[in-house]
Amino acid sequence: MSYFASRPLKPWSRRTYLNHLQSFGKWRGVDLVTGIRKPPAPRSTPNPLAEEELGRLMTSARGPHRAWVLLGAFCGLRAHETAKIRREDISILNEGEVILRVQGKGGRVDTVPIPPVVVRALNLSGGGRLWDGISPERISRTIAGIAAKHGIRMRYHQLRHRFGTAVYRASGRDLLLTQRLMRHASPATTAGYAAVADDQVHSVVSALPGADPDSLAKRSRKRRVIACASCGG
Repeated sequence: MSYFASRPLKPWSRRTYLNHLQSFGKWRGVDLVTGIRKPPAPRSTPNPLAEEELGRLMTSARGPHRAWVLLGAFCGLRAHETAKIRREDISILNEGEVILRVQGKGGRVDTVPIPPVVVRALNLSGGGRLWDGISPERISRTIAGIAAKHGIRMRYHQLRHRFGTAVYRASGRDLLLTQRLMRHASPATTAGYAAVADDQVHSVVSALPGADPDSLAKRSRKRRVIACASCGG
C-alpha cells in the first residue's frame, strides 16, 4: 500500500502491477491486494500507422525486415509474437489457405490467417525459428529506424493498430470479427479500434432526416412544383 501510495502511476501501470500482485498472491495462497482499489481499464486509444506511411515503409524494407512489417500490418502480430515464429507454427490448409498459430499474451494460443502478400515474404523451408536469435526489441528498433529514414516516427505496435482499424473497416464494421482477428479477450478493448475507424460519423449524422435545413427547403419546393403540375396550375 505504501508503494502504490507514494508513486504517481498511470492507471494502466497501476492496474497491471495490481494484476501481477494478485496473480502472485493467488499462487502463494495469500491476498496481497486487500484494501487497494484497482482502477477500471482505461479506454484504448490506438494510433494506427497511416496507409501512405505504410506504403513508404513497405517500399524500403527488404528481406526479413519487410516480413516483420507485413506480419504486423496484415496479421496484427506484436513484436514478441513476430520474433518467436517457428516454421512449424505455419500450416497450409486443403483450400490452399495459410494459417499461423500464435502464442500471445498470457500463453493464449490462437490461429490467424496469413494473406499471400505475407506468405511470399517468408522463408518457409526447413524448420525452427524463422529468425533465430532475434529479440522483440531488435525488431522494434529496426523497423523504427527504417521508418525514421523516411521522416516517419512510429512504434512497431502501430502496425497492429493499423491491422485492427483496417479489419474493422473491411469487415463492414463487424466488432466481433475484429475482436477475433485482434485476439482480444474483451470486446471493450476492440471498441477503441472501432472508434478510430468510424470516420463516417459526421456524414451519417448529416444525412439524418431534418439535419440539413437547405435540403428540407429544396424538397418542399419540389413537392409544391409536383402538386401544381398535377392540378394543372
